[in-house]
Amino acid sequence: MKPLLIETSLPKLSYDHTVDRARIYTTGTLPSLEAMEPRRAIEVQALYVLFLVNEGRESEAPAMIDTLVFNEQWAPQLPPLLAAWLWIARMTLFIKGGDNMLALGAAENALQALVTIEGKKRDDFLAVLASLLYNLASVHNALGDSMRATKELTQAQKLFTRLVKKDENRFSPMLLYAIEASTTIITNRDKQLEVLAQYQATTEQCMKQLEDAPGEQTLDALSALVDSLKSEGDLSLEMGNQRNAVKYYTRALRYQKKVSNTMGYKELTISIGLAKALNRIINRREAAEQLLNSLLPLAHKLNASNEVIEIENLLNNRGRNGNIMNMLKGLFN
Repeated sequence: MKPLLIETSLPKLSYDHTVDRARIYTTGTLPSLEAMEPRRAIEVQALYVLFLVNEGRESEAPAMIDTLVFNEQWAPQLPPLLAAWLWIARMTLFIKGGDNMLALGAAENALQALVTIEGKKRDDFLAVLASLLYNLASVHNALGDSMRATKELTQAQKLFTRLVKKDENRFSPMLLYAIEASTTIITNRDKQLEVLAQYQATTEQCMKQLEDAPGEQTLDALSALVDSLKSEGDLSLEMGNQRNAVKYYTRALRYQKKVSNTMGYKELTISIGLAKALNRIINRREAAEQLLNSLLPLAHKLNASNEVIEIENLLNNRGRNGNIMNMLKGLFN
């Protein structure tokens, strides 16, 4: 599973931190907190945690999180939802480090903060909960508990789907990550296909978002969706459903064009899958052969030796299969 995007679930802050964010990203350091109100100082430190994680300075982030959740100056004034988010950020770092048991401990602390929140569960609460479930699915999958991981991932998907309707820009990338994860965590093949089909509408929303306001996170999420669609194409082909495979491979190529305008290795492997699927449909075999012939120069150009061999074998087998069919027909004439 791809690491959680922790900014997705960062709760709405009380202050306008435009200047504080600019200082953090300009200097790479935590602004002075001395003249700040306690709540603002807490929020600035949370933003600094986000900065450290996003900038790859993950070795520094745990100390900053510990300062907020344990230090007697800040912990008593820490809003429960923000505390839960900080524990989820800490959990994400544990997962990246392969410390699954410590990650579960962080999850427990996040839940303890969430259960103290009363009243209507608004979007920020649901975003934190969805992120927690996503991380729990990652941990339980790594620990071999696929049944629990499947339940948690399914719940996370439902919440992200609900949240996407409220704010596409904020929540679409994580929904696409969750969809991609379903191809590895959900082991039942029929369920995998059902999950992907259920969320196809989301891809159209994300495509519109990408065209209107392309961003790095959206591109990453869309790339992850391409991988997911290819996996579903591979799965459909393996299950003998070549028409579904054609559909998934075609969509994967269409979305990949929005990520990259060049024909590279990723496009090559998806296209080979598409050719395999077309070759298994009687009235599409000619199209399969044309596609394979067009892919062969690309495979040579990319020095993709394994794919060159695969394409050549497919073309050779196409001829042999045609001869076999003709000879079999002759036996019955």
